[in-house]
Amino acid sequence: MFPNVSLIQLRCFIGVAEHGGFTAAADRLCLSQSAVSQAIGGLERALGTKLLLRGRNQPALTAAGNRALVEARAALAAVSRLASCAESIEELSGTVRIGVVQSAAIRLLPGWLRLLRAEHPRIAVTLYEGTDPEVTGWVQAGIVEIGITSRTHPELAARPVHSDDYLAVLPTDHPLASHRTLPLKALDGQRMLLSGGGCETLIQELLAAAASHPEVICLVRDNATLLGMVREGLGLTIMPELAIDDDVGITTLPLEPPLRRTLHAVTLPAEALAPAALAMLQLIERAPAGPDRSIRRGKRAHPG
Repeated sequence: MFPNVSLIQLRCFIGVAEHGGFTAAADRLCLSQSAVSQAIGGLERALGTKLLLRGRNQPALTAAGNRALVEARAALAAVSRLASCAESIEELSGTVRIGVVQSAAIRLLPGWLRLLRAEHPRIAVTLYEGTDPEVTGWVQAGIVEIGITSRTHPELAARPVHSDDYLAVLPTDHPLASHRTLPLKALDGQRMLLSGGGCETLIQELLAAAASHPEVICLVRDNATLLGMVREGLGLTIMPELAIDDDVGITTLPLEPPLRRTLHAVTLPAEALAPAALAMLQLIERAPAGPDRSIRRGKRAHPG
């Protein structure tokens, strides 16, 4: 059971102990002598023991009073640290430079920025959007402080922030659209569009390992452009689930075997980060998971 003790009671008690009497403590605290006396009386009742021996001379601490004085000082120091912590959070300001791949910029970053505005309204963000290799390189070069990318590097700290699957994306009338999953081997000879966001090398390596040789007709950097080309029947593609917008005229299928992507927040070592960047990084780490895109799998979006 915790005693019902107020900060003013603790201040009055410490004041009497340090300044040698009720009158001196009252003067220092800008209170009346009776108010100081009442505060200490209330503290003694809350603790169930006498803290001061009152007499004609200056009050003296009891044995319990000596122990209580140590704890009272510690309690006020803790409250002071708590107030300083709150003040430092409120006053945190500056600009954070963030590099981010396109899918995260659209699906994850807006939620993070909403939280940032609520918690640190004086922190501004400069956004750099690029491919996975570009974002990682920007962090290494000091161009950005935080990078959101699937490409990590031994020299950088990396914290996972989101995982999703790569999916095959096809026009709804494609012969393979009726499959429940799409084996990589089934892509052999198919007209294919590849994302130029940095995952194309990985996909090409996996296709080669599966002895699947599609006809790559175009390398497309922008996700919306890539989806538009699929919708128009120019070919099929493989994209991370997070990158697939709600669109018409497409079907998405899980790959066989499955291929998963993990996005990381990559930075220089934490001790090298400015306070504003460190606050942003901590916010990203504890932010809720990104949007649930699992309903998209196998979904056929029809025009109309």
